[in-house]
Amino acid sequence: MNRQERLKFCKACTLQKFDTQRGIICSLTNNPAEFEVSCTTYKEDPELKHKAEMEAIRNQLYVQEVDKGKRFVNHLIDSIFIWVLFILFAMLYGVYLGIFNPEAIETIDESGSFIENLFFILLSIVYYTIMEALTGRTIGKLITKTRVVDENGNKPDFGTSFIRSLCRIVPFDGLSFLFADKGWHDAWSKTKVVSVK
Repeated sequence: MNRQERLKFCKACTLQKFDTQRGIICSLTNNPAEFEVSCTTYKEDPELKHKAEMEAIRNQLYVQEVDKGKRFVNHLIDSIFIWVLFILFAMLYGVYLGIFNPEAIETIDESGSFIENLFFILLSIVYYTIMEALTGRTIGKLITKTRVVDENGNKPDFGTSFIRSLCRIVPFDGLSFLFADKGWHDAWSKTKVVSVK
């Protein structure tokens, strides 16, 4: 019996404890389990067993990383959606200025490209962070039936999603998938995009 097979028991045992260096160990021996057929001191905890079974199911569902083609389609769909949002916000802002402050329109023309670029970057960060933190999916991922998960197969938390979104604004991040196994925003945030079954 190997370590992974033993862990199926250890993860459901009340006598388990966690060591930062070695992972799950036995609280009686302070060592990783070494039994071959069964553990004589095994005490099953129904709640821990259920949690371990759910983790195994989740890991089976989220093991297949998507290919670069699907990643490109996700990027394309999300980029189009962000541009549509950007245009809607710009139109609403233009209408607002036209009604309440027409003189401000002239000053926008002078410094417009910097403000537009900054707003587009902020809109992208907010879009990706909120969508991936709340659902693990963006509009592109919904359409392609994919999802972003952390290294444990869980939906990324807000901090991870924010880091992932910030990494996207690094120049050439979109091209990093062409010459690396993982794109930079995946590697740096310790996430991956997987198919949803």
